[in-house]
Amino acid sequence: MIIGTAGHIDHGKTTLIHALTGVDTDRLPEEKRRGITIELGFAYLPSSDGRVLGFVDVPGHEKFVSTMTAGASGIEQAVLVIAADDGIMPQTREHLGILSFMAVKGLTIALTKIDRVEPELITARCLEIQAWLAQTAYAKAAIFPVAAMTGSGIPALRQHLLALPESITTAASQGVRFAFDRCFILTGQGVTVSGLLHTGQLQVGDLLKLSPLGLTVRIRSIHAQNRAVQTTSAGSRCGLVLVGVEKDQIERGQWLLANHLPAPCERFDALLTLAQDTAHRWREGLQVMVHHGAARCPARLILLEDTAWQPGTSGLVQCNLSEPLPIFWHDRIVLRDMSGQHTLAGGLVLDVMPPLRGRKKPERQAILQALTAAQPEQALLQLLRLATLPLSLQAWALQMNYPLAHLLAELQAQTPDIQIMDQHGQAWCLLPELAVQLHEQLQAHLDYFHQQQADEPGISCERLRRMALPNASPDLFSCLVEYWLQQGILVQTGSFLHAPGHVLSLTLTEQQLWEQLLPILQAGRFDPPWVRELAEQLQQPESLIRQVLCKQTRRGEVHQIVHDLFYAPIAIQALAAIVCAQAQPLLNVVNFRNQIGIGRKRAIQILEFFDRVGLTRRIVGEGAQGKRRDERLLRNPQLFSNN
Repeated sequence: MIIGTAGHIDHGKTTLIHALTGVDTDRLPEEKRRGITIELGFAYLPSSDGRVLGFVDVPGHEKFVSTMTAGASGIEQAVLVIAADDGIMPQTREHLGILSFMAVKGLTIALTKIDRVEPELITARCLEIQAWLAQTAYAKAAIFPVAAMTGSGIPALRQHLLALPESITTAASQGVRFAFDRCFILTGQGVTVSGLLHTGQLQVGDLLKLSPLGLTVRIRSIHAQNRAVQTTSAGSRCGLVLVGVEKDQIERGQWLLANHLPAPCERFDALLTLAQDTAHRWREGLQVMVHHGAARCPARLILLEDTAWQPGTSGLVQCNLSEPLPIFWHDRIVLRDMSGQHTLAGGLVLDVMPPLRGRKKPERQAILQALTAAQPEQALLQLLRLATLPLSLQAWALQMNYPLAHLLAELQAQTPDIQIMDQHGQAWCLLPELAVQLHEQLQAHLDYFHQQQADEPGISCERLRRMALPNASPDLFSCLVEYWLQQGILVQTGSFLHAPGHVLSLTLTEQQLWEQLLPILQAGRFDPPWVRELAEQLQQPESLIRQVLCKQTRRGEVHQIVHDLFYAPIAIQALAAIVCAQAQPLLNVVNFRNQIGIGRKRAIQILEFFDRVGLTRRIVGEGAQGKRRDERLLRNPQLFSNN
């Protein structure tokens, strides 16, 4: 378990850790010279039961609050150090606010330097601290009066810290997220980083992604709890020796991520809680400094709610970052002013893929409120109830950094009738009520189309999407179509989609005429008669001949090359075979014409038909010796192979 310290400058945080662990965490020459902590320091305290407590020593000076924020990131327990001779000071209040914003669950108060004051003042300080904490989430925090220089009270504080329970977490099953706050060259080893493993498990030899750069690195060795280890789990501080990166490519604030996790985001929606003592006027476009892990990044705020934005109140905002950060659902952030002098607010990240349009609509705010749920399955269940389209569970699993199988199991346990549509691993899911609603929308648009276009065999997938569900992505709609086809709600004939009861059929007169036309077209093979010639041969009106052939074209029973010229499928299949044989790799118009034994004009018409349907692609340009180049490249040789 990692325990962070907090408190005003010169209140004895480093001395207290030395008294508890025997380790001096001030390692820099400047820290020794000035007598203050500048960078994060670390110490470990082994217990009799085999556990090891890790301590993070943070600076107390107001100029180094950003470093303190990095040290407080990801910890669950903290010791707030207050000197008995000074009492509660400005950085004491600011540090407690940051601990609250970081959702640090447990707090212990160490009232230091009691050897410098009278007993009456110690009692008064304890009462003062209790009254102050009563207004916060840490009202029940234990207070331990100690004197680090004499050792008074240190055993009781040490015993209390060793007895603190470790929380049970599923973070080890999540994807790796390692935030490092130090990077240096270790002699004889190479590039080394140290930091906190927020989620997942690390093992020597693992390949990880350095974010936001996107470089792939390998772990050469792991050093945790003052010893070399082969593996370590979420919640531990450790040092990693990396292979595949140079020292000048890494810097404090970067992350090591599992390779499957998404790219860094440039904006996110969050629920902010303003500091109790903030005097800033919150407005649209306010420039702030976002602290996330050990990184800090300028950002511009978009206020999503028309709230009063008074100190201590909460509201929804969208943060537009100046550079991408690897942020995930329910990450904790701290916002400070651009001068770095005041902590303004703390926040809970809700959505790292927010929309640019409609971000202030009531529907969007309802979605963000649903995302404040403590557990991912609870948030997703609320989203499903609000959804007007199926949700991609895979996308949310990546954004939340939870295993897809875990989320599926939890949702199905809570809502057994949930419907899952799985295409390419996206795991689209929806509730039965939404499935019925989408079916009704589909049926209404199909009925209207068939009523207006009775002679059409159906509608293309993309056109149906634009009509019925224009807000659905092509991938989602393709998955819905597959789902509806399996359910029998929709029928596919060739490339057309239509209602189950819709059939494009010929009348008795048209059927009799078609039975006469087909043998003539087949007999004509590569040079069938035109509509005018067919009408003369069968003594029928041209309009009726054309109507029957166009209808059969829509049914896929015949192919129209140009206006009033139709080929039987068997002829098209034979012509396609000739094209495939000659296109090695390119097809010449002259060779094709000679092979089929017809005129150049007809040969070009046939090849242009193949261009339109996707069998070939025309290549025109200047060839050798200045001659004009007009050839065909084969695109889809299987197009007519099964006809």
